[in-house]
Amino acid sequence: MPTEISEGVFLIDTLGAGTPGLVASYLVKGERSALIDTGYPSSASTLLSELRTAGAGRLQVDFLIPTHVHLDHAGALGHLTKEIPTARVLVSEHGAKHLIDPSRLVESATRVFGDKAMAVYGNPVALPRERVEAVGEEYRLDLGAGKKLKIFWTPGHAWHHMSVLLENEHLLIAGDAVGLHYPGFDFPIPATPPPGFDEERYVKNLADFMNMNLAGLLLPHFGPVRENVGAFLNANIDTIGQWESEAQEAVRTGKPLDELFEVFMTDVLERSGRSRKEIPDHVVRSVKLSAMGCYTYAQAKTGKQ
Repeated sequence: MPTEISEGVFLIDTLGAGTPGLVASYLVKGERSALIDTGYPSSASTLLSELRTAGAGRLQVDFLIPTHVHLDHAGALGHLTKEIPTARVLVSEHGAKHLIDPSRLVESATRVFGDKAMAVYGNPVALPRERVEAVGEEYRLDLGAGKKLKIFWTPGHAWHHMSVLLENEHLLIAGDAVGLHYPGFDFPIPATPPPGFDEERYVKNLADFMNMNLAGLLLPHFGPVRENVGAFLNANIDTIGQWESEAQEAVRTGKPLDELFEVFMTDVLERSGRSRKEIPDHVVRSVKLSAMGCYTYAQAKTGKQ
């Protein structure tokens, strides 16, 4: 059942990889409606069911807007567009080609996650070129009934990343431009995957968000952050700086990626007050992915491969 978190704004748990509280989509309903992020390909049936519930039995979605084209945010798009043929797909101009031909996206994800995980995530369906509308650095969308969206380019997590501001509510659907905030972990876990992580751009986005007087963050991983927003964003900046500094030291001294991952995991364990066996697998995977991204970025910055 979709959860209304602000008037006309709903969180939908996509049950990503069969796990509650892993990947959220956000439905914004004015006179027209927009769905921001769609989850993994294998989440399509869950999303369709939830959207019918939100629409009193009808599929009422006018715009499908992935914050970026990674599989946990845009993977179900192709399946959804088949069922909602009138919906317009708005995506960053830097990621549009990967919706039309997702082969490189699938290849990259398979290399990182492996065949077993990909079988759980599912395979994306290519979108017809005419269904994909590429947007530039800023795009404004008026859904009516006071629901105005500002869609703007926020690279750092990935070059094709956008964030969506609900202008009247001052709520930001931040995609992965902000660290992960999983249930039970009251601190941000950086989302810094290869190959697109760029520390300078990532931190700039966070600093810009701090100047936007936000009433809250709506995160895909997972849910709203409505209190102490500035402190949460600042904690993101501090942790990104710490982790990337650790990565550069690891690269400089020739430490392998596995050792850097253990450093990051130790940080998460200390912040959470949990033992290693108490950390869910999806959190471990997230930390490992972030270690890979920080390590790759450090290699590029130091010139050591």
